[in-house]
Amino acid sequence: MEGDSRLGQIFSADFLVGIIVVLFVMTTLQVYNTRILEDIKQEERMIFQQALDSRTDTLLLFEGKPKNWSNETVEILGFSTGTPNELNETKLIEYFEMEDERAQNLLGFQGRNFYLAVENQSGNVIEKNGVSFKVGSKNWENAKNVYVSEREVLIPARAERASLRLVVW
Repeated sequence: MEGDSRLGQIFSADFLVGIIVVLFVMTTLQVYNTRILEDIKQEERMIFQQALDSRTDTLLLFEGKPKNWSNETVEILGFSTGTPNELNETKLIEYFEMEDERAQNLLGFQGRNFYLAVENQSGNVIEKNGVSFKVGSKNWENAKNVYVSEREVLIPARAERASLRLVVW
């Protein structure tokens, strides 16, 4: 009858060992799952940053399509004069006079907030003929997943070094 007294015990040694093993396996799987999700998020951030950098490079290296586009004729956006990192001031004026939605669509960042500006070395937005070389909003301070791409540029018409900043969030 001594063996029968153990049958009624809920927390036997075998049961406790089984619970510990199950909890250990579940905890290990949860940690592994969390690490995989973080790796995936990091990879997504890296891919988006690379896409943003690539888009910025395209703006600086490509003249656009057609080559001498205007607000009405632009199919593919590009600000280059034909020389890398030299910006065509006429194209900048055409682009920054556009409506924000059209400007955003040409950049290819639909559904995201963005800010694109050409700033002088003091950090002030450059203006020409009353057109401020900026589009979008500057409200990314509290945003999650902010991506920034900035390149040094030259505006030959002004003989001025500047910086093109593209921020997407």
